[in-house]
Amino acid sequence: MEDLDRRLMGKRIRDLRQRRGLTQRELAELSGLSESALRSYELGDRFPKERHLDRIARALRVRPEVFEDHDITTVDQVIHALFNLEEQFGLVPNGEGEPAGLTVEMTSVDLSKALRDWGRRREQLDAGEMTPDEYRDWKDAYLPRILIDPVTGEEIDDPYTGRRLEGVEREDARRAVRTMDWLNG
Repeated sequence: MEDLDRRLMGKRIRDLRQRRGLTQRELAELSGLSESALRSYELGDRFPKERHLDRIARALRVRPEVFEDHDITTVDQVIHALFNLEEQFGLVPNGEGEPAGLTVEMTSVDLSKALRDWGRRREQLDAGEMTPDEYRDWKDAYLPRILIDPVTGEEIDDPYTGRRLEGVEREDARRAVRTMDWLNG
């Protein structure tokens, strides 16, 4: 299982690097890693340390959660993961008919907001208003909160992606104060 996890992580890193039009050398330089280390991650020979994944995420301008592996490969695993999400976040099925869908009980305002934002972007993709790459890039960089500097109280850019919520995605967004450790990464 560990070999598969390393290969999947390597594939994620390689796919993101290629989507950004970067060579291994360029990504290594941007992330402050050696080219050989990055190559071994992409090949699945080694699993990157958390701090290296953090550097890679910043260099690729994506949220580090993009690299998380939930190891879900079957429908049985999907449904049980959804059952667990009901317990943790109030994610519930919405009816018996087709198409089946999910809603969020009001106890999880952040998740409800994130699902609305996701739905809006998916509609834009389906309507041809954004490309599949733009949609994938949006998902890779999405953070459903407005970030606030703990010292100044001012809104800040996401330190991974350099972005802020804009337009309709700012509606109902919670303001989240971040610690200096997180900001300095």
